[in-house]
Amino acid sequence: MSFVAKRYYTRGLAAMDRGDTNGSLEALRAAVDLLPVYTEARVAYAIALARMGDCPRGAQVLRAGLGRPCSPVASATMWATLGDVLTRGGDFYGAEDAFKQAGQHSGFQGRAAAGLARVYAKLGRYPESFEQLKLVSTLAKEFDDAAAATAAD
Repeated sequence: MSFVAKRYYTRGLAAMDRGDTNGSLEALRAAVDLLPVYTEARVAYAIALARMGDCPRGAQVLRAGLGRPCSPVASATMWATLGDVLTRGGDFYGAEDAFKQAGQHSGFQGRAAAGLARVYAKLGRYPESFEQLKLVSTLAKEFDDAAAATAAD
């Protein structure tokens, strides 16, 4: 990983924490420009754009990242974040597709189900929303049970 890209990423997160939107956008964009496969920087940049109200550009940043070779976890992270950005921007059908893609990756079923529950509620598809919320609850309980069993060992 590029040390310079990591430095820009760190500066961008710090600027975001301070509420410096412009500084955050500049630093995160620089990190992505320097190292286009830097998933964390790409995701943070997309989130910063969405927070600023530029959801279409945030979605484009994530879609560009999905076109690059990356790990399954990085891909699922970008799909799930794309779902969040599209939901924020009002593209609920696009968000539904993105969350379904994220849910195909191991470890992202809960996040995808939570996102789908939001999308279905926004679309007025309440039975499907409740079904996804039940799935989130089941997955959380399974996770808690597994963590307790691991701690007992």
